[in-house]
Amino acid sequence: MQTLTLTGTPREMGAQHGEAVRDRIRELFARRMENAIEQAHAYGGVTIDEAGLLALARGCLPFVRAYAPEGYEELEGIAAGSGQSIERVWAMNALTDLRDVAAFHHPKDPPDAEGCSSFIVPASRTARGAPMVGQTWDLSTSNLPFVQLVRRIPKDAPPTRTLTTVGCLSLIGMNDEGLAIGTTNLRTVDAKPGVGYLDIIHAALRETSVDAAVERIVSAPRAGAHYYYVMDRTGAAAAVECSATDAEVVRSGDTYVHCNHVLCEKNKALEAKGTPVASTYHRQERLAALLDRDDLTEGHLFEFLADHDGRPDSICRHDFNGITSNAGVVMSPTEGRFWAVHGPACEGTWAPFEAHP
Repeated sequence: MQTLTLTGTPREMGAQHGEAVRDRIRELFARRMENAIEQAHAYGGVTIDEAGLLALARGCLPFVRAYAPEGYEELEGIAAGSGQSIERVWAMNALTDLRDVAAFHHPKDPPDAEGCSSFIVPASRTARGAPMVGQTWDLSTSNLPFVQLVRRIPKDAPPTRTLTTVGCLSLIGMNDEGLAIGTTNLRTVDAKPGVGYLDIIHAALRETSVDAAVERIVSAPRAGAHYYYVMDRTGAAAAVECSATDAEVVRSGDTYVHCNHVLCEKNKALEAKGTPVASTYHRQERLAALLDRDDLTEGHLFEFLADHDGRPDSICRHDFNGITSNAGVVMSPTEGRFWAVHGPACEGTWAPFEAHP
């Protein structure tokens, strides 16, 4: 898996990023537009073209600039470095949010496709007394070649290690102060123009505590629904389930699993027609059962994210309705450790992603 190291101001880091993967950004943009157009029709019966999606993106950019100016500057740098417009770069970053804004005001029964499975494991459940968080990251199979690791060393914020795709902001990651964050996708009918989930994660990684990161998530003018998990160096953790217009924070103190259906009561009325579907129910139950022990190590978590029970509804996904586990991540914030695998966890090799010396 390619690793980029970016340094400097947000704009400088973005320009380095855009220049380093210029051709691949162009190719990923084309694939993601195709994915969004297909999914808008499949999930909402909506016919929309690239011009329509870019118009939606332009309507979202003022929200991004106001909410996350540093992230916006980095997007500007990526655009300049890759020779793309900023709305094209942001649209590539915000594929699922754009799809949701286009589709979920007209919901229909969607295909069983979404796939991310995430966990929070407290210190009491681990062999070393070190809490851990992580997930599979499942998206269109065609996106698999574009997954990369990015190490950012900004001038005015903690350095970060993230897993993402070429030309994109932070998706799953941890900063050098031990703040870790990740996400799974949800479907609600209140999607609207606003900021994307990568904008939110990128902004939250500038913080150093769970409380501050949760505030960044909850206060965001969100475009779409997502679930976020957060843990900091003290081991404090939070689960934040968001629609576009509402959010609920859970601090359970025990193992917490979240896949792709709404768990919080006040968000259930907003869940799009046809969800949840079979795979997210199965993955939720299966991962919770696997994690129900008190001697967990990262090795157990690597194994669980490769689990095929109930296939094709399994945690580890292989081109099911066009969706594959593109990567997996396990993070131990109290220890500052980060492991990642490219592709389905059953096929790839887990490797540590070290902090900048």
